[in-house]
Amino acid sequence: MEKKIVVPIDYSDVSKDVVLLADEWAGRTSGKLYFLHVSRLPEVSYYPGHFEHIDQRDESKDLLQLEKYLLELKLKSEYELSHDFGTPYLKIVDLVESLAADLVIMAAHSHTMLGRLFLGSITDYVVHHVHCPIYICKKKPEQAKKIVLVPLDFSEANRPVVEQANAWAERTESELHFVHVMIPIDYSYYGAEASWGLGKAELELTEEQGLEAMDKFLDSMKITVPEKRVVLFGNSTYLRIMEYQKEVQSGILMLAGHDHTVAGRLFLGSNTDYLLHHIDVPMYVHKS
Repeated sequence: MEKKIVVPIDYSDVSKDVVLLADEWAGRTSGKLYFLHVSRLPEVSYYPGHFEHIDQRDESKDLLQLEKYLLELKLKSEYELSHDFGTPYLKIVDLVESLAADLVIMAAHSHTMLGRLFLGSITDYVVHHVHCPIYICKKKPEQAKKIVLVPLDFSEANRPVVEQANAWAERTESELHFVHVMIPIDYSYYGAEASWGLGKAELELTEEQGLEAMDKFLDSMKITVPEKRVVLFGNSTYLRIMEYQKEVQSGILMLAGHDHTVAGRLFLGSNTDYLLHHIDVPMYVHKS
């Protein structure tokens, strides 16, 4: 259960939605919210007394602003406020680690150039460096359906994602769609002659094996909601996931972020990072 939930606030247009979602989440888990606003330090100049001025900076106005902002939203959950000066993503990670937080809820902002820069400097860094799940808020398209999309690679990191996705689908009366992306073998790479017959036979066999592997992985887990199991093919995992999401118009994507090993970072770099920047629905990235 998420008892300690860190919520970075930047007063952007989506901040209100983030705060209200966090309040609802904390209400379900009897958790406590930790709101953080980070102000960047002023540009450094070298006139006498400048650094002394920085050391004497007053945070009271920033805390009052944050307190006023939250009071207007009439939150029901217990919460704590904090403000700091410095680099936002470093301060967010510092707070998450010092609290041993159970969840981070933050905005992804837009897909404008400014939004991509924000993702690159803040959300991306947080996703890579914290050791707890992260919920990335994005405004759902109006046509989004009650479908929770869960990509699987059959690793142990997927198990808590399946459990969380089932609980989410149960609460929202949604359907689970489990997908596994398989990369077709290019036999020409091995010097074999092209053969449509051979390729089709191998493709069908691989799909059957993929479904068997999915059944074996999921059948040991308790799933209490309607669900669908799909094997996809393509040369890019994240592109096929995006295409399927648009096809079924799922309302949320839930996946494993893996760990901080080299393999985990490669996964984040090739799949999670791309989806974080390009998919148009909220994302829940589970990390432990």
